[in-house]
Amino acid sequence: MNQEGLLALYKYNAYANCILFETAAQLSEAQFTQASSPSHHSVRGLLLHMLEAEAFFLSVCSGQPKDELPGEMTLADIRRHGDQIAKRTHDHLVKMTDRDLMREIEVPICRQPLQLPAWQALVQGFVHSTHHRGELSIVLTELGFPLPTLDIILQFVEQSGQQWPRQQR
Repeated sequence: MNQEGLLALYKYNAYANCILFETAAQLSEAQFTQASSPSHHSVRGLLLHMLEAEAFFLSVCSGQPKDELPGEMTLADIRRHGDQIAKRTHDHLVKMTDRDLMREIEVPICRQPLQLPAWQALVQGFVHSTHHRGELSIVLTELGFPLPTLDIILQFVEQSGQQWPRQQR
């Protein structure tokens, strides 16, 4: 994995998170906080978990501490936190060299910490968020606010100046 590939994943992650936050903003406070997720209780819980994981993997790669968050955050608070994580991620990625990407780091997620190249930990943060956006897609649809399709190829097509072919009816 090189810097260009990681930046593409970063851009997709930021793009998909933005759409997710825009969709979640349509929820009432009750919908935002109600038990609706089998893994993290609510939309709020899922969003917090997703961003905490992104912050964790950035922290282990950058050596910088991650912010500890209060438990009760509004969607606006969570979005600001997500924007801060995205900026720090971008700032870290643009400074990384190929050597930095291959550097073995300790990832303390088990009783016996794992040794992984930095690029793999960063990819894990992006892929983990993709997993939870899929879960949030189901939850938000059940609440009456479906997410649009978030396939990465749609962003690649848009960035290249092309348009996605429309379905014939």
